[in-house]
Amino acid sequence: AAWREQVNKLDALADFYPQVPSTLQAELRDYQLAGYQWLARLAHWGVGACLADDMGLGKTIQTLAMLLKHYQGKGKADRAPALVVAPTSVVYNWLSEASKFVPDLKTALFMGRDRGEMLKRLGKESTNKPHVIFTTYGIIRRDYEQLKNIQFEFLILDEAQNIKNPESVGAIAAKSIKAFHRLALSGTPVENRLKELWRSEEH
Repeated sequence: AAWREQVNKLDALADFYPQVPSTLQAELRDYQLAGYQWLARLAHWGVGACLADDMGLGKTIQTLAMLLKHYQGKGKADRAPALVVAPTSVVYNWLSEASKFVPDLKTALFMGRDRGEMLKRLGKESTNKPHVIFTTYGIIRRDYEQLKNIQFEFLILDEAQNIKNPESVGAIAAKSIKAFHRLALSGTPVENRLKELWRSEEH
C-alpha cells in the first residue's frame, strides 16, 4: 500500500510545473531554474534530495526559492519551520541571502545563549513561528537531544559532507531530528570510499 501511494504521488507530478514565486527578489539563471523546479517537485512529492553542484553556482538561492514556494499561499503560514544547518563560516551568509532574496519568509538564528527560549517557542503550538531557522553543525551536535523533540518541515544540511561519516556525532544528530523533508547540499565530491554515501534505514 505504501509503495502504491508513492507511485500515485509520482504519477501526479506529471502535471505539476512549479512556477517561480513572484515575490522572489532575483532572476534565476536557466540551470538555477531547473534546480529549483527539481527541488520543488521532490518537495511536492514528499521525498528528500541531494543537490550536489560546484561552489558558487547558486545552491543557496535555489533552496531559498523552493522554501518560498513551499511556505507561500493560503493555509501554509502555520506549517512547521525549516531548519537549515550550515558551517559557522557560512550561516550568516544564509541569513543575508534570505533577507535579500526572500524577504517574505520569517527567519531566525538558533545560536547563542538565548537559544533555549527559541526551543520553548518552537515546542508550542503557535502561528508566529519563523519559517526558516538557521543554525550550525556545532549547535546541533550539542543540542540534538532537545531538537529531536521538535517537528520540522525541512531539515536542510549545507556542506553536507560534514556528516559523511555515519558514525560521527554530527551524523547521529542529523538523523535524530524529525523532518518531513530532508535536503543535503554539497559542492564537495565523494573522495574516499562509498561509505560516504550512506543512507539511514529510518530516513
